[in-house]
Parts: sequence; structure tokens; C-alpha cells
Amino acid sequence: MDIEFGELEHTQPVVQLRPDRNKHYAVVACGSPDENELAIFVDVDVMRDMEAHALDDTSVELGGVLLGGQYTDEEGRPFVLVTDSLRAEHYESTKGSFKFTHETWEKITRERELFPAELQMVGWYHTHPDWGVFLSHMDMFICDHFFNKPLDVALVIDPCRGDRGWFQWTGDPNERVRRTGGFYLTASRFRANELQRYTQILEGKLDMARETRFPIGDAPYPAPIINVGDRGGSWQSLAVMGMLTAQFLLLGLLAWKLLTPQPVMMTGAQREADRLAAQQAILNEVIGKLDVVPDGLVDELTETRARAEELSTDKLAQQAYLRELQQQTAELGSERDDLVSDRDRWRTAHEQLESKLDDQKLRIAALTKELRALQGIDDETLSDATDEAKSTGGLSRTWWIVISVAAAVVLAGALAAISVRADREKRHDGDEQPIDPSAFEADNDT
Repeated sequence: MDIEFGELEHTQPVVQLRPDRNKHYAVVACGSPDENELAIFVDVDVMRDMEAHALDDTSVELGGVLLGGQYTDEEGRPFVLVTDSLRAEHYESTKGSFKFTHETWEKITRERELFPAELQMVGWYHTHPDWGVFLSHMDMFICDHFFNKPLDVALVIDPCRGDRGWFQWTGDPNERVRRTGGFYLTASRFRANELQRYTQILEGKLDMARETRFPIGDAPYPAPIINVGDRGGSWQSLAVMGMLTAQFLLLGLLAWKLLTPQPVMMTGAQREADRLAAQQAILNEVIGKLDVVPDGLVDELTETRARAEELSTDKLAQQAYLRELQQQTAELGSERDDLVSDRDRWRTAHEQLESKLDDQKLRIAALTKELRALQGIDDETLSDATDEAKSTGGLSRTWWIVISVAAAVVLAGALAAISVRADREKRHDGDEQPIDPSAFEADNDT
């Protein structure tokens, strides 16, 4: 990871009253915290925000940093208080990895400057969508280099399996980090009931997963109940009948959709959008017949409509992506045809060159044979001469001597003839005396 978090400051934890001993707070244990482990107190709104962040995108890992303080109680036992969190931006992530970048750290640094100085970074959190809760080698690299203080903590959330776990340093080289048995959720004492319900949701004891999707400020406080005369009972009966009717109509619509043959297979996003649109239309019709709108139904319909619009947008994006893939496939097919054509053309040219090469070899052989015939040397004689030359190592020394002597005699005779002719011409020009034949013969003998 090519980033630097700067020089980390290691300060001694200050003594502070634990939230579970402070009357201002409501504290509920989530899981089974052990007294011998590091006590981790997390604000319920911070936990809700991290859980909502984990559900934003389950196709890749997400993460952020934890803000708060690291303290010790009156008995010297350390504990960590998480009071805020910052979501990481400009990160690099895949289905199985999460990396901070320089831009991530710069954004976090700028955001931290807006908080009080005593609010320090006490750890980090990230998601493992459908991978389980553990710390990978890359996670340990981040812990070792950027969150290595003794009281720094790490939170891993698996939004697909509904599991989460906190990890602390142990100081033991054989087991450097350990998952805690649980943690504590904190809130104002006036929100004790809400804190209990949310803890049950995280522990899987209450089937209200929608609770984790509420943004900050929209916490589901108990709705006020107002009864006016006997109309409450009739209204509830009418609402129940309307909901049952809507469900039966929805089932009928789904059965009709499934039994009707479709000319083109619809994508998952399109089917989901159509289903939500049909459900919304049915609910709108039922609500129109009611005298009073149930609490929260408008918000639920608004959320359903937003989901339908989101699915519609996803469908358009998928269609555009499909068209792009089809275009790329066509281009690749054209390139493949061009390559096949080039291959056939080069193969034909290669065969033609090989044919020409064979013709040239035959022509060279014929010309060689004609040349030997013109020189009066047939193949057998030439072969015998070649073999004899190879066996004897060339002409013998005697033949070389004979040839040299013959050449010397011929050269001497030629020089003598030239000399006699020159002398005769000289005499003819001087006194024109006749040439003595005996002298010529004597010269020739020499």
C-alpha cells in the first residue's frame, strides 16, 4: 500500500469514568463481552451508520476509520469509546480486498480537523461481503502499519451473513490479534428501549433488518398510539383486510406473469422493477379506499418507489452495457475474419514461393549437368577424379616438378626467339649483313 499516515503519536490513556458506570448513558452488551478483554463502547448511532454503510454495496469491500478515545477506568483497566466514524472515499477495493489511498487519507485528515482535538482515531472498520468475519493478510498489514497502538481496534462487518466482530491487540507474539466475545452499545438513557431493540436486531433475535438501513436522525422511535372512540378497531380490521387483499392480488399477478410465455427473457432488474411497480399500484388502490393512512406507510411507499427507479436505472445501464458488448463482439469478429484472410493469403504466397524454389533447384541441376557435358567430363569421371584428389591430397610432387620444368623451357625458347629477331632487325638496319643460319641454330640450341 503506497501511502503514509505520518508519524503516529503514542500517548498514555487518561483516566475516565466508564459509560456503564455513568448514569447519563444507557449501555447494553452485544454478544458476550469478557471482563478480561478490552471493553469497547460504541455509540448506537455510529454503529447504525457503519451497518448502513456496509449495506450500500455488497459487491465490493467498504471501510472507514473510527473516532473516539482510549481511556482507563479507576481500577486501571483500559477501554475504548467510539463516538464517531468517517467513511473512506477514493479507496481501492474489490470483492476480497480494501486499500486506503493518498486521496483517502487526505480527505479523512481534512474532516478530522472539523472535530475537537480530543477526538482521536482509535481504529478502523471494513466489510467482508459474504466472506465471514476475520482479518486477512492485507487487513493485518493495515493494522501493523497504521493502527498499531495497543488500544487500537478493528471492526469487520459481513452484511450478507449479518455478522460482525471486533478485534484487539493481545501483545502475545503467538496470537497477535484476537476477536472479542462482544462489545457494548451506548446511547442516552432516554433511548434505552431503542437500544435494547437494536441490540436484539444485531444478535439476530429480532427480525427487523430494515432497522439497520435507517439513516442517522431517522431512528425508529416508538410511534404514538392514538385511539379515538371505537374507530381504532374498525380501522385496524380494514387495514388488515386491505393488506391481505393486496397480497392475494400480488400473488395472482406473479402467477400470471410466470405462466404467461415471454418472447424475450427479462433481466432480474427489469422483473424486480415490474414487481415493485405492480405492488405499488395495488397498495395505492387499497390506500385510496382507506379513511386513514397507516403510520409509516407513506415512507415505505416512497422507499419502494425509489427502489423501483433505481432498478429501472440499473436496467438501462445493463442494456447499454449489453449493446456495447455486442458492438465489441462484432468488431472482434471482423478482426478475426481479417486475420483469417491474411493467413490464407500468406499461406498461398508461401506455397507459390516453395514451388518456385523447387523449379529453380531443378533448373540448377539441369544447367550443372549441361556444363559438365560441355567440358567433356561426365559425372562418373568427375566423381572418380574428385575421389582420387581427395585420397591422394592433390597432384604429386613429381608432376609439379615436370610441369615447372616444361614451363621454364617454353619460356626460355620464347625469350630466345624474341632476342634473335631483335638482333636480325638490328643487323639489317646497320650493315645489312646476312644472318648466319648456324648462329640461329646455335641460339635455338641454347
